[in-house]
Amino acid sequence: MSIRLDRRMLLRQGMLSAGALSIHAGRRALATPQVETPARQVIIIFLQGGLSHLDSWDLKPSAPAEYRGEFQPISTQVPGFSICEHLPLLARRADRYSVLRSVYHGTPSHEAAIHWTLTGYDYPGANTTTKNRNIKPAMGAIVSRALGSSQPGLPSYVCVPDRGQLGDRVRYASATYLGMAHDPFEAGLPPASATAPFPLPPNLSLAQGIDLSRLEDRLGLLRELDELPRDLDANGAMSGLDEFNRQALELLAHDSTRRAFDMSQESLDVRQRYGNSSFAQRLVLARRLAEAGIRFTLVNFSNNQEWDTHTNNFKSLKETRLPELDQAVSALLDDLADRGLLQTTLVALFGEFGRTPKINATAGRDHWSNVFSVMLAGGGLKDGLCLGSSTANGENPQDRPIHFNEVLATIYRQLGIACDQVFHDSLGRPVPLLDGGHPIPELL
Repeated sequence: MSIRLDRRMLLRQGMLSAGALSIHAGRRALATPQVETPARQVIIIFLQGGLSHLDSWDLKPSAPAEYRGEFQPISTQVPGFSICEHLPLLARRADRYSVLRSVYHGTPSHEAAIHWTLTGYDYPGANTTTKNRNIKPAMGAIVSRALGSSQPGLPSYVCVPDRGQLGDRVRYASATYLGMAHDPFEAGLPPASATAPFPLPPNLSLAQGIDLSRLEDRLGLLRELDELPRDLDANGAMSGLDEFNRQALELLAHDSTRRAFDMSQESLDVRQRYGNSSFAQRLVLARRLAEAGIRFTLVNFSNNQEWDTHTNNFKSLKETRLPELDQAVSALLDDLADRGLLQTTLVALFGEFGRTPKINATAGRDHWSNVFSVMLAGGGLKDGLCLGSSTANGENPQDRPIHFNEVLATIYRQLGIACDQVFHDSLGRPVPLLDGGHPIPELL
């Protein structure tokens, strides 16, 4: 009599029913760096839709009215450096971050630009129907592959709330050919206010009647089954008992993971300091994840193109977007500094591009990738710098043009990941880590 082990049968029997497992733990790194690196964790605050550089970091008060817009610049903590009047808290903390005002890349398409800023590669023809999955590994997956988890039981790469962009019509934050083990853990949607409860992500919820001790027993049984002779597996179903499932269950079995996501441990005062919005609470969670040692957290500070201000740019930025951003990011920088984490946690804030210098007929600004601004803080980088400049009307780089891949290369460098590494795709073809770009020496 032949023995046939079917994965669906095992699932029905409860072997793997510890919870809804769409999680992907980072594999142990092939070669974890043996030297101390400046940054241990990274938080990317992604302003999907594209923040207007002219109405935030790079105002042009002397430009013609159709370019300069409605906002006024204000002085910051750093002499000679001014930013938008609607970022007063960040103005007082300008000595804790640096701003790059001359960043550029080559596409004004949302889809292609999101792919570029998350992977370091252009994606010509990217769209929401036929090319809506990334073709190169996202930065977080590269970090997971190169460094692995910082400790047992923790994912190495987390997306808050999930890996989707453009209202989940594209998903450019995945691992692709690096393998499912380096896909992001999805945190789920944080609460909509500072007072609302935040349950653990569904992926960390145990099935009814299963506690951690029973889960450990099931892990042991899973390991034993995985050691059965492979000739019992007539149709390859044993491949279901692979490292992915084992790591997924191990995440559930470790209290460290559950604690990292448990925002009930945060005081109301701290949560209110970040702000009374879902976007602000995402940064509270991001700080918890960094403090726990999670290597890479991508925070979508947008649900569906909130920064895509084709109409009513100034009203939207003044009334909601900039005040929320100002309060939440300022609180994050303070919180990291107060906990001794800012020097080892690199924080980057950017969208996929900027906005057109010339205001359109509906008081908005359109897509613009010729030049835009990026904020970088912590992680061993120099702070209090304003690097590069744009032309008088904010149309192109003027001094020190910075290709966006130089931003990514700088982040990799601070983590101890060499930018000249080569990975291999599913066909075995060599693929460079980045499509060009070197770390920015002025920041090091």
